[in-house]
Amino acid sequence: MTTAVPPNRILLEDPAPLLRWLDGKPGAIDLDQVDVSEIWGLVALATLGRHEHPALSAEPTRGVTGASRFAHALGFHEVIEGSPPIEPAEPARTVKLSRLRDFAAIEPAASKISRLVIADDPFEDTRRAVGYVLVELLRNVLQHSQDPLGAVVAAQVGAHSGRSWVQVAVGDAGIGIFEALRGMHPSLDSARAALERALWPHLSGAFEQGMTGSPTQSNAGLGLFFISEIAKLERGKLVIASRGATLLLEGGEEPEQHTFRFLEPEGLGFPGTLVAFEMPLGEVADYGRLMETIQARAKERQPKRNVHRWFTFATPPVDLRPFLVSYTSENTQAASEFSARELEPRLFRRESVALDFRNIDICTQSYLHALLYAALRVAWARQVPIYVVNAAPAVRSGLEFLESYALGG
Repeated sequence: MTTAVPPNRILLEDPAPLLRWLDGKPGAIDLDQVDVSEIWGLVALATLGRHEHPALSAEPTRGVTGASRFAHALGFHEVIEGSPPIEPAEPARTVKLSRLRDFAAIEPAASKISRLVIADDPFEDTRRAVGYVLVELLRNVLQHSQDPLGAVVAAQVGAHSGRSWVQVAVGDAGIGIFEALRGMHPSLDSARAALERALWPHLSGAFEQGMTGSPTQSNAGLGLFFISEIAKLERGKLVIASRGATLLLEGGEEPEQHTFRFLEPEGLGFPGTLVAFEMPLGEVADYGRLMETIQARAKERQPKRNVHRWFTFATPPVDLRPFLVSYTSENTQAASEFSARELEPRLFRRESVALDFRNIDICTQSYLHALLYAALRVAWARQVPIYVVNAAPAVRSGLEFLESYALGG
């Protein structure tokens, strides 16, 4: 097999050369021919080179170039051959490539990766935002990609344009966003239309357009919307490459100055789905306020509804023992099962329930949806309050946002 020549530099500021090379079905990759590669490029290549069903082969590197030495340090060949443990290649700089296939591993992996790559406490709010992004991207792969090998993920801290930045990437070799969406959204007629629509709030392959899920669904359709809004608000960058299209979103100095474009030529994509997210290190000053801002933006893009208050943040009765939420944290399947087993039967019997949100650092809208969408609708139908205690401001605003769309008129 002849070895195709990949681009000399693989940088997120210009992702098109690598994507065009991959689109040409290169067959083999020799990283000793690449001078520089950021982490997203290694995730892209490792995703397609996994040995169970590789789309390209990867030759052992001799460490001739910076890219091949970087790949060796980050476990590039190990992740192709199996799945190495998540660990730092260099503390506070890089996290090795790894694979995830299990929903229960999502939150622990996202927390560990974000803490390994951003080790300094002054950047805690940026760390939490990165953890949120990782949770949503990994969940999307396991819920929608239909890739039996799951997700490839890694992270890196670097510097360019006079500032330090953190970059994370998640890839899969699955069916792509267009195929995942069009079953529930038949009006979508192209991969580009699907990628653009995927950034809308309450848009998912799990339910029809105009709906916000059902009592059996653990998906709020908000993941990519929240990630794109973080990029806009925090001067970040988001690349989504999927079968048939690639979009690039870049935040400006002000949120309204962001740019959004599709890469040319039309049809340029990735054999699966690849998402790369980058933001300045330390850019997020207040994670809770950031989440509240994005929730407010999502509300602006949904119909005005009548709101019924069935969450109460008052102290619950002394004889009502709160359920500790953290044990199902960010495992949407476990959250849905817990709701069906413990919460909904009690509410149906007109018995109040109380939820304790202590020790919840990151609480995505998708997780709140899985935990409480169905329970909230039962509470409304049976006229029974749900008590909430120890909820951080960002969690509380997320609950209020859930209530606003779950019980709309």
